[in-house]
Amino acid sequence: MNYAILLILLIAFTILIGLFITFKPASKQKPFIYILGGICLLTIVILFSTKGSDKFDKDLARIIQNTRPKSDLEVYTLLFKKPIDSCITFIHFKDQVLPKIDCCIWMELTICPKELQRIIQLKKYKETKLSVSDSIFFLQSFSDRPNWWLPQRIGDGLTKCNIVFNEYNEQSILFGKDSNHVFICDKAL
Repeated sequence: MNYAILLILLIAFTILIGLFITFKPASKQKPFIYILGGICLLTIVILFSTKGSDKFDKDLARIIQNTRPKSDLEVYTLLFKKPIDSCITFIHFKDQVLPKIDCCIWMELTICPKELQRIIQLKKYKETKLSVSDSIFFLQSFSDRPNWWLPQRIGDGLTKCNIVFNEYNEQSILFGKDSNHVFICDKAL
């Protein structure tokens, strides 16, 4: 049986025993009810201290793991799995300090065409060709866009690969004709 369900049932049973003791003061079975209530309370404490503390420890470890600063390669690997070779050079990187509060993960990097093709094939991106003038307005609505995140520096022939997961989450990869200078924005609100 699931420990959470057992714990909930024991708490409910203990509350019922407490109500019975409160509203039936002249009962002949009062000592039995006190013993039964004590056993339920003791069982709740034991279950919570063993199973509850394990769950609490796991949740706390997960929170600490998720809020510690990550390196550019760690974040890249989380987004696109492990790179096939070491042809990635990170120029700039800005992680979400607090996921769901900070808007995006921002990256500027150089990458080999083989690795770029690999990450584009991981998901069903919608590919769009942009001119430099279009890219100036791209992602303008994000207030925390770093000053260095300027895909228009790539020049004409800019390609944008974008996938929208839902209204709050999307991922964009922008690169030029030579496909080695790449800008990445992973929006997760």
